[in-house]
Amino acid sequence: MNLALLQARMGSTRLPGKVLKEINGTPVIQALINRVSQAKCIDKLAVVTSTNAEDDALEKYCNQNNILVFRGSDWDVLDRFYSASIFFGAKEGDNIIRLTSDCPTHHGSSVDWVYEQFVKFGVDLFSNSNEEPHFLEDGFDVEVVKFSVLENAFQNAKLHSEREHVIPYVKNSKKFTLGFRKMNDNCNFKLSVDTPADFAFVEALFAEFGSRDFNINDVVHLLETKPELLKLNEESIINAGYAKSLREDKIVK
Repeated sequence: MNLALLQARMGSTRLPGKVLKEINGTPVIQALINRVSQAKCIDKLAVVTSTNAEDDALEKYCNQNNILVFRGSDWDVLDRFYSASIFFGAKEGDNIIRLTSDCPTHHGSSVDWVYEQFVKFGVDLFSNSNEEPHFLEDGFDVEVVKFSVLENAFQNAKLHSEREHVIPYVKNSKKFTLGFRKMNDNCNFKLSVDTPADFAFVEALFAEFGSRDFNINDVVHLLETKPELLKLNEESIINAGYAKSLREDKIVK
């Protein structure tokens, strides 16, 4: 089984409630699910959120729209992912596909491409966007990891940054085989939504495409053709949250 877990929460400090903010009348979380669900490799997809009170609204939305949802730790997202994997029946030989809800431009074709690379190279982890500075496709981030490897990380990760961001232990422990490659080498934009400026930028992208189904190559072409759109969030920084975690890191387990 390939289990896709979509990390989401309402409690963003820079843009509260962003996952239920609407783009063209559709909540971000729904727009993202509609787009990534086109991936042929996904057998089951679920939203994984926290037990915080503000995420009651997200759970309610998921239940009302027949979206699988799991609630777990707020800060220990590695625990949340592992617990959700167990809850949805993951076992030895299965794979976990990690997605994040701040990427409404994401598309199933990118998920399929990363999974194909994961299989092709036979690694424990493959990602198109989790190794700076050369392998970043912000807004189209996919991580495919063996369930057994996620379980190992859950059992052994001790740093706050390793537990808050799920994958760092897998990357940094030197215990696992890793693969990184971009789907489109020209994708070097800040497409994830962390701030009001990011949201305005993504709204503008969706407006440009209208009702058309667009993928990573279409986004790159648009932004190369209309670079003025990039001014909308030119001050935003990719992975600012992870950088903050590293600065404030500590042993927690």
